Amino acid sequence: MRTLVSRLSRPVLVAVTALLCLAGLAPTPAAPTPAAADASGRPAPRQTLRNPVREGVADPWLFHRDGSYFLSYTATDRIVLVRANSVAGLATAPAVTVWRDSSPDRCCGVWAPEFHFLDHRWYVYYAAAPPDTVSGHRMYVLESAGASPFGPYRFKGQLATNTDFAIDGTVLRLPNGRLYHVWSGVPTGSTTQNLYIAQLRDPWTISGPPVLLSQPTLAWERQGSPIEEGPVVLRRAGRTFLFFSASHCATPDYALGVLEFTGGDVLDPASWRKTPTPVFQRSDANWVFGTGHNSFVSSPDGRETWIAYHAMTSPTGAPNGSCGGDRSLRLDRVDFDADGTPRLGPPSASWQTLPLPSGDPGTRGVSPGQYRLAPLNNTGNALAVDDCSTEPGANVSVWAADAASPCQRWNLSRFGDGYRITNAHTGQALTVADCSPDNHADVVQQPDQGADCQRWYVDALLGGAHRISSTTSGRALDVAGCAAAPPADVRVWNFWQGDCQKWQLTPVT
Repeated sequence: MRTLVSRLSRPVLVAVTALLCLAGLAPTPAAPTPAAADASGRPAPRQTLRNPVREGVADPWLFHRDGSYFLSYTATDRIVLVRANSVAGLATAPAVTVWRDSSPDRCCGVWAPEFHFLDHRWYVYYAAAPPDTVSGHRMYVLESAGASPFGPYRFKGQLATNTDFAIDGTVLRLPNGRLYHVWSGVPTGSTTQNLYIAQLRDPWTISGPPVLLSQPTLAWERQGSPIEEGPVVLRRAGRTFLFFSASHCATPDYALGVLEFTGGDVLDPASWRKTPTPVFQRSDANWVFGTGHNSFVSSPDGRETWIAYHAMTSPTGAPNGSCGGDRSLRLDRVDFDADGTPRLGPPSASWQTLPLPSGDPGTRGVSPGQYRLAPLNNTGNALAVDDCSTEPGANVSVWAADAASPCQRWNLSRFGDGYRITNAHTGQALTVADCSPDNHADVVQQPDQGADCQRWYVDALLGGAHRISSTTSGRALDVAGCAAAPPADVRVWNFWQGDCQKWQLTPVT
């Protein structure tokens, strides 16, 4: 399209532009309305989010308390806690170290910390090991000095799990107040990872013999290795569900199953019923793989339940798995049947936009203003209109950065939950060509018609970069082929967390 338009005379160009409006650039809505302003005159907080929420997160433990969300996750050599008023703010909020242990038997391999508020104090359950060993992992407990989840904490001890390998411990609290510890362990002489349960005398002491609760006997639990791990409790309508992760984390088939307590003695495996198939698993259509090790969080107003989990993607949508730091935090809302049965559905794609949890205050986002946009894969480049053309339909690429070039400057202004991005030289809007919803659609400039394909979500990422996504398709502004040498074409592509999809926004003063 851009080649044809650049050759047209002005009268024909006007006619073509009108046809383009009829074909897909018609205003949606007819007259775009800037984002509502609060009492301070600033744009109102944004009310949507896109997955992944935060990069570099595995084994997420997310909870909401006293008006804030708190996130912990595997940080390997310490226990960290992230705090934000909105789940969207978790993307960039700092991780605060609340515990680091130099004891040689538990200094390292700190995995899957969980924070539980019991009897007016916080207790942190986590796995740790000596240096350079995986099989040496055992479960440990910390206790807070007061009511703050940030501590300070003191070490309470090791839980007597009586298995050669113990990780992913959680707490089950019944309505009668009794506490139980549930964890993943490997018995002596075995390579199968099972779920175990034992009663707790207090939050840091197991009072009875461990009971083998569940084993990975089903085919979907044995992909890569026979594993059940990551147990977490969900209660609804008087029912108790124990979610768990199964198969090896390095496979795309890492998935969630459920054990439901059917009544009787919780220490009796016969009192639990396992789902025969996964309840949450990979979605090849959505480019999401290795969905697992989850937690549940209530919305700020208590009306909704959300699942927090880690997952993987890939540059092309090819199935992928990982046990490393390239996993990311993702969120989806949980629906329930009338009888309290949870329904998780497929994991949402990176190009899908979700409303924030009910009662979430949202985030302010990027301040309106003029910026240079540089791709993280080569910050010596900058987003520009090709040849500084003023023609509608002119292509947009990255070129070698030139601070003096006005066609490398872009004005950002809020519209609804997104932004209008217009070129400072031409005044025309950054546009997905033909308003295409497709992956790999081209990006051009066009006169602003108020169309959705001329609006962009701008989401902050760790490290100061931003993801810029079309509000039409949700696909991210992307340097084609991740080319580092300028000039390089810019298109939209499914967000896979590549550096060529992350943009530094530098204010122009």
